[in-house]
Amino acid sequence: MIQYNVEQALEKLKQYKITKNKESLRRWLRNGTLKGIPPTSRKKGWKINESDLWGFIKDRVPETSLIKNNTTNVVKNEDYREFVRSEMWWELVRKNLFEGAIEVKKKDIQICCEQLNCTKDFEEYLWGLINEHTWQATPRIFYLHDAFLFRSHRIKMNTDYIEIKEQVLFSLINDVLSDKIDSFR
Repeated sequence: MIQYNVEQALEKLKQYKITKNKESLRRWLRNGTLKGIPPTSRKKGWKINESDLWGFIKDRVPETSLIKNNTTNVVKNEDYREFVRSEMWWELVRKNLFEGAIEVKKKDIQICCEQLNCTKDFEEYLWGLINEHTWQATPRIFYLHDAFLFRSHRIKMNTDYIEIKEQVLFSLINDVLSDKIDSFR
């Protein structure tokens, strides 16, 4: 019987875009969401049987190639996986479990808007939205895995950029622009 340690199991969960966070995996093990063998000493970590890990993965990302939604349209497997990821994401957000937050400064907005050739009016509009969105002195946008929360909407990060701040800000700008395309640019 093959057994995985926490690091090996985490790699599998990352591969299926279930989680990137080791603490999430450990919490699932502690509360029994994922079956595992508890450590027998402080030096030894959790062990997870291969069948339990694959069962957990299968529950979260079904292998169906096609399914039908309520409107009887055929949905592709990747669309369904994104739907499942989104539902899991919202479940974690409702529990206030974010990976982190980026601090947004007006200069960051100016730089990103310049790169996307946005107008000064749009910069001001966006800065106003960001300040409305936050309750702290320095505006923050909270993120989890591959998306962030802004004005009660889940917005996927733009993975074309390396830094998380850029992934969030460029996605945010494009999302706001898509709503206000006629007014700005």
